[in-house]
Amino acid sequence: MKNSRPTLLLTFIFILAVSGFSQRMFSGRVVDIIDGKTFVLEGDSGKLTGTIQYIEVPEPEQPLNRIVRDHLQKLVLGKTVVFLPNGIAQNAAVGKAYLDGVDLGQQLVRDGAAWHLPIDRSGQEAAESEVYDNNQAMAKAEKRGIWSIANLTPAWEFRAQKDRSYGTSDFVNTATSDIKESKNYRYTKNDPDMWIDVGGDALAQKNSVGLMYYGYDAEKKIRNISTPSIAQTIASGEKRLEVELRIVYFQGEQRSRVPNTAFVLGMLATSKEHNFAKDSTIKFVADGQEIIFEGGQRFWRESSPSVQELVQYKVSRSALVKIANAKYLTVKIGRYTGTVSPEVRDTVLKLIEVSN
Repeated sequence: MKNSRPTLLLTFIFILAVSGFSQRMFSGRVVDIIDGKTFVLEGDSGKLTGTIQYIEVPEPEQPLNRIVRDHLQKLVLGKTVVFLPNGIAQNAAVGKAYLDGVDLGQQLVRDGAAWHLPIDRSGQEAAESEVYDNNQAMAKAEKRGIWSIANLTPAWEFRAQKDRSYGTSDFVNTATSDIKESKNYRYTKNDPDMWIDVGGDALAQKNSVGLMYYGYDAEKKIRNISTPSIAQTIASGEKRLEVELRIVYFQGEQRSRVPNTAFVLGMLATSKEHNFAKDSTIKFVADGQEIIFEGGQRFWRESSPSVQELVQYKVSRSALVKIANAKYLTVKIGRYTGTVSPEVRDTVLKLIEVSN
């Protein structure tokens, strides 16, 4: 299919030149999903790759990239979509797409599966842009999808940062096979959401009350309270890494002389390489005082061009209190360091309060 795209696009460009954008409409069945806003249509005249206009989705190195792709797949794969092209970009036609009369760009924005591009970047008509903005405001208020992660960098800003730091390098696989198969660096690849893959449905974050999410593992009889995911940027020299932080409080059945509660700090990284295969010690410095967590559980999976790694640490309430109350807080994991955002500290403090 990859080899056929250039020929099809040349034919498509010729058709557009002859007929004009506004006069041409393509209808076909969606047979493949490329990413969260790009699909392959198959119609009477062949296949066409189309990208939905006026929106952006997380890059392969960002949190939720795989989830928003799967969301589009559930919406349109195998269904008939009407595509109105408006241009060509990056080996795909760009335009608006409709499923049963519904604008898919608006739908993805409403679902929290995409950002709406600012009008100064998209050239979209003002009235239509306002409709998209209203859908985005509702998704943001409901903390859907990309809005469930505080501080998640919009894709166009993330690309600009990436270009300035390490460019568009090819997929890099830095973990040797013996490290990948090590006891404390385990492969996992079942659920699109890696948090659920590792922690089960109890960590699906479906039941929100205020800022927190509540879950229950009926089989193990363990309740949990989870913070929302918070995006945090860390760096190694000029190389930047955007990670997703969560802290979860677990409470099991009361047993005599057996601790039944625990806090777990998780960090999910999506990038083009294995960053934590060798060194996963995490160190916070709270107002000059070091707080070190070692021996974390590490999980990984690959889907070219990206690698996902999830590292989890059991942490004490007292350590979390120091983190929450720090006026100046930094974090270091592996070779990456960064200043922790105020949202992390405020959210940790809230978790401590509700778990008392």
